Amino acid sequence: MHHIQQKILMRLAFNDSLRFSELKPDEYENKLFDYHLKQLLRDKLVEKDQTGNYTLTAVGRQVGIRNLTVAKSGPQAHTILFLAVRAGANGPWLLYKRLVHPLKDRIGFMHASPVIGNSLETAASQELLSKTGLTADFAVKGSGIFEMWSRENLESFTHFVLLYSQDISGQLQPSHSHAEYFWAEGPDFNSPDMLPNMPVLVDKLADNQLFFIQKTFNL
Repeated sequence: MHHIQQKILMRLAFNDSLRFSELKPDEYENKLFDYHLKQLLRDKLVEKDQTGNYTLTAVGRQVGIRNLTVAKSGPQAHTILFLAVRAGANGPWLLYKRLVHPLKDRIGFMHASPVIGNSLETAASQELLSKTGLTADFAVKGSGIFEMWSRENLESFTHFVLLYSQDISGQLQPSHSHAEYFWAEGPDFNSPDMLPNMPVLVDKLADNQLFFIQKTFNL
């Protein structure tokens, strides 16, 4: 998000509503500021009320809160689901290669996001079907926090929940432009092209006990 848009959200986070003249800092030209304000309106993060004042939408209020938190304490971990999928107890693993940054060209378990109103298991099953054409029932195996650094640059900061399934049906039919999905027979989880958290996750799955782990990796 552009820094001007972030400033608009942060300013509205402290006010119920503001006129355009109250919202715009003096250092920005009207045309430039108006462009970014209209972008927030299109994204439904900001709305214009009947009096002509600008206010945050429900979604905008959440984004504004995150901006304030990051400004005060630095990057915050975002929650994702790691989906460990295997074709049977001893079969190949479903892996994916990232085609975009961050961590471009690294291989690991596919990701999903929690969905409001759905269980984590349901969200995982729906994401698997949407991205790969496969169906499966998942079980939660553990959770934790991972940081990944490249020299002094933070590449990834995640709070994760690991879900596992080995009862798979359907044919792999990937349908996502940002990742390459494939079956891997006996993969080397310690190979340099793997995400560095993979050996840890696989070891935890082998323990077959609910876990929580916090770990930092250097790429």
